[in-house]
Amino acid sequence: MSLLRILDRTSAVSCEHPIHPFLTFLCPVLYNSVPKRRFGKTAINRPPRTRAADGGRPGKPFTQASSRTPSCPEHAKQISTQRDGLPLVTPHYKQRRKSVDATVKREYASERPFKKGPFRIAKTFAEKELKALVDYYGIDTQPAPGEDADISDDGSLVWNVGDDHQQWPPKLPMDGRLVEKLNALVERDEPSHDDIWDAYCRLSEPRIVYLPRKTIHAMLHHLSIVERPGLDSMQRYLSILDDMKDAHIHIKRNEWTAATHFAGRYRGIVSADDLQSSLYLWRDMEQRANLKGSTVTFNVLFDIAVKAGKFTLAELFLKEMKARNLKFHRHFRVSLIYYHGVMQNGSGIRRVYQDMVEQRDIVDVVVMNAVIAALIRAGEPSAAEHVFERIKRLAAAASNGSPSYTIPGGPTIIKADRSWRGHRKLGLQLTYNGRNLAREQDPQGSKDLQDWAPIAPNSHTYSLLIRHEATSTGNIDRVNELLREMGYNGVPLEGSIFVVVFHGFAQFGGVRYSSWTRAKLEQTWTEYLQAIDDRLDRTWISTTSVIAALKAFRKCADVERTLEVWKEIKEIWLPSAEEKENVHTVLKKLVRSKGFFDGRKGPVR
Repeated sequence: MSLLRILDRTSAVSCEHPIHPFLTFLCPVLYNSVPKRRFGKTAINRPPRTRAADGGRPGKPFTQASSRTPSCPEHAKQISTQRDGLPLVTPHYKQRRKSVDATVKREYASERPFKKGPFRIAKTFAEKELKALVDYYGIDTQPAPGEDADISDDGSLVWNVGDDHQQWPPKLPMDGRLVEKLNALVERDEPSHDDIWDAYCRLSEPRIVYLPRKTIHAMLHHLSIVERPGLDSMQRYLSILDDMKDAHIHIKRNEWTAATHFAGRYRGIVSADDLQSSLYLWRDMEQRANLKGSTVTFNVLFDIAVKAGKFTLAELFLKEMKARNLKFHRHFRVSLIYYHGVMQNGSGIRRVYQDMVEQRDIVDVVVMNAVIAALIRAGEPSAAEHVFERIKRLAAAASNGSPSYTIPGGPTIIKADRSWRGHRKLGLQLTYNGRNLAREQDPQGSKDLQDWAPIAPNSHTYSLLIRHEATSTGNIDRVNELLREMGYNGVPLEGSIFVVVFHGFAQFGGVRYSSWTRAKLEQTWTEYLQAIDDRLDRTWISTTSVIAALKAFRKCADVERTLEVWKEIKEIWLPSAEEKENVHTVLKKLVRSKGFFDGRKGPVR
């Protein structure tokens, strides 16, 4: 069965009660009848909800892919009231052109047949799980009238064939000036995304056709480079892709991959709905746009599946990559290290790291941070500490402290830029230049680049160890030792360190003879506010940091001091309505005993 075929919708399936086989084993005489499915009166009196016969064509596919959620009441799955799994016949629907039970199936490219065993069972489970993800409409498997009726599922769309877009002349004089502005913006190294989006939105409809092909792809490239995906960045990117589809403009493979990344990661924490949105885009990319995914595409899908907790699906992506003979690169192996850490597989972490060294991938501090974090997740904190001490000794013994490195016959790499753009550029250069040197069989060049690569612990390295000591062991002395070491080595603080320390106070403070005292919490709070004023790297006020601080003060101090902290936060933070509501929900639980939310004094504002 194809990996993409399992994305088709399925019908509702009856499931037997899990305790029945066990009771049958205990007393087979009393349980010899075939179990039947039972429903309440509500299910019998209310028929399954189906699509209207005259339903219109759905909205734009890219923005719609990010908003398809099973929680919508209009798409809630209804269970059939018929027994024995009989299909419900709807005469007004026309017959589906391609059924999920078609005899023509796409198989994996691997020559070896699947063996029976645990992995075969796991594969079947992943297929069923994927089918359940897109099963919005219960047993309704027929498309709405006119919905993809004349388009084959595995055919290419006419708007994605070729790249012969011709720029339209400006409709208004203002459009010409805006096109010139966009042409100038995309030529910059780091243009403002807000300026690009504002100029684009001011164009006359249809906006995309007034831009040359080069400007369109350059604009998408700039909009895809973000520190962290968010809702606004996702909506901007997918809206432009929607306009390209309407104008029959070719969408490149890397643009599909970026859209898949935005759809899966824009909320930070990946849910099953986010994974499903990414799978929809990937399916359209491969089956309808007829563009096969690259290593980067599967890296994005694998990372989203792991962060969503769908580990069997992640393994299927690995098998598909091997079937397509796609080679792993440095970024993908970092994702594999993270995966083995989540699976608590210490030997897998070490195996992937050894594979990186054998393949001559450049090992820098980012790779070592992934190893340390994975070992901590795998329950091997002592091994993580050992790796930390070894990279400190290795960095101290390194003699090449040059801020730049020029590859013979290649570009010059700089490691002095500590911004997120600088880290991103450095990582990409190490990945692709290291791979090129290995392909050219230049061991001396690979060694020189490896010796130059930054390996010394950075802020994120210390943050990983502080998080473990603050939230798992509760060793505040070790936390203070690491903080002093950061200052001695000139490693700047970052906001995530303050958040994990607040979690430590909330977990281990407020107890007699505890080292997590109120005085230390007050000192940490003062340093955090100062870091916000100084605008340190990765330091800002968010719902996570505010809730962590409020919980810490409620645990180590009293209600009055907790409310004072909330007032201090409101003076420097302008939260959205949703963020404010989330904080109020937590604050209501923290101060409930004092009557601040019981109606006598009104809610905290």
